[in-house]
Amino acid sequence: MRRADLKPQRKGHPLIKRRLAVAAAATATLGLALAPVASAAKKNEIRIVGGTKFKAGLYFKDDVRFKPRATVVKSGATVNVVNKSTDKDAPHTISFVEKKFLPKSFEAPALGPLGAAHAFNEQTGDVGFFQVNDGVGVPNDQAGVLEVNSLGTDQVAGDSQFIAPGQGTSFKVTAEKGSRLFYFCAVHPWMQGKIKVN
Repeated sequence: MRRADLKPQRKGHPLIKRRLAVAAAATATLGLALAPVASAAKKNEIRIVGGTKFKAGLYFKDDVRFKPRATVVKSGATVNVVNKSTDKDAPHTISFVEKKFLPKSFEAPALGPLGAAHAFNEQTGDVGFFQVNDGVGVPNDQAGVLEVNSLGTDQVAGDSQFIAPGQGTSFKVTAEKGSRLFYFCAVHPWMQGKIKVN
């Protein structure tokens, strides 16, 4: 290699400008090509993320949550709930209630009707019905994809799906366009979210 070839190139040099332009165009094209694929993978998906951390003598932290917290879904669409939590031994629910009945503490009025509809046994921790449709427990051998259009209150359960430890689930949004569907986890009441139906 000649000594002249080792000289630093100036930023304004035509060869450098051309290489930068080609690199920028390739990056932009690649970005445009990948953008729809990346967003399509997350469309109609709610993830369970986070987990628990325990440090003896210091703290216990549980930051498990639904992500995204708010999403937009078309009426008739299927939503997948994917469990990415690091706490694989924890069960969850996705339970739909009117906004004013979203838990503000561990003592939530909607938990009574919801626990009864799921036939939850406090002594054993067993769940009698994994799925609650319009406030009524569906026998586990008859359960299909939950159709969500019913919100619970402090008097009646709404639509709800039990999610076994380490598992996910799917449900179909059958609520009308313009509806707002608020949900939470009956096991972890701080896990909350909202679906806007288009």
